[in-house]
Amino acid sequence: MPLVHPQPSQQVADAIRARLDSFSGVPDSELHALAGSAPSELSIEAPHEVFTLGLDQLSAGTPLDSAQAGGWRYLLRRDNQAVASAQTMTDAGGEPVFAQFNSGPFVASTAEALRRAEQIAGVHGHEALEPRLLHVPALHAMALWLHGADPDGDVVIPLKPVPPRVDPDRQYSVQEYLAALRESATGVDAVGQDDTTGG
Repeated sequence: MPLVHPQPSQQVADAIRARLDSFSGVPDSELHALAGSAPSELSIEAPHEVFTLGLDQLSAGTPLDSAQAGGWRYLLRRDNQAVASAQTMTDAGGEPVFAQFNSGPFVASTAEALRRAEQIAGVHGHEALEPRLLHVPALHAMALWLHGADPDGDVVIPLKPVPPRVDPDRQYSVQEYLAALRESATGVDAVGQDDTTGG
């Protein structure tokens, strides 16, 4: 069974396309977050929902189904190569709004993880797998989470760069991946709402 990319509402893609269009006429050399690509050269592909897991949830052993859905992410491709990502978030009114473009290392590792995911899905039996992005901000950890109808069969593919004690070349079960992240979190102080040390 191939991967099944869920389709967000048209508003999500429209929010990204509108922001891309707003850069029309800007010199390509100034479009760093788009890897120097003209907006008209970019296709918006491979939507995947973004889920965030807090350090407190991770440390407490909270199940992954408690991760918070917070928007959508796409790959932006130029000449069939992923060069950037585009992400939305949900505003206070529940509407999707543009959040960010990024051309950092997680773009290439996402494209590679999706290729690996196609192979995994091909031998996974008849169950459809949905690619999701799992983000643990406190550890700067991102992974492609392949979610199916039976959560016990879910697969996690870490995205490079990875935190300590996570093998970037391994596919994990959910339990194995969260255990590796908990090891990485050893020594990371929890941040409360009154913390003022952030950047």
